[in-house]
Amino acid sequence: MAASLTITESVMNGGRQVSRENTFTGTGSASVVGESIADSTTDGLVAFALDVSQVKAIYIKSDQDITIETNSSSAPDNTLALKSNIPYVWYTNKYDALVFTADITKIYVTNASGSAATLNIEAVYDATP
Repeated sequence: MAASLTITESVMNGGRQVSRENTFTGTGSASVVGESIADSTTDGLVAFALDVSQVKAIYIKSDQDITIETNSSSAPDNTLALKSNIPYVWYTNKYDALVFTADITKIYVTNASGSAATLNIEAVYDATP
């Protein structure tokens, strides 16, 4: 069964609004839904795996400042510092490159924000050769 992820980007300036809805489809999806990360967590393991060469779109959001490390807490392949309620959004044909450069087998999360954090990740990928 096909998976899809829709990302809507919108800008409002005074009475004017410009928006675009992008829907990405693939052969599968990977998610972290409402994962609670306690305050003062250092390198908490969260189950998440993704072949980055197959990613069509990914959305990552936390309601607190957190740091995500991929594959290892001591020598991570990639590190993403998320700001509270400012999602990391990437999709094919985006102007910048995907921040993850190595396949993800697991993620480690550090939360020193002073409050528990809620982490959400939604990704769609296409494993078709």
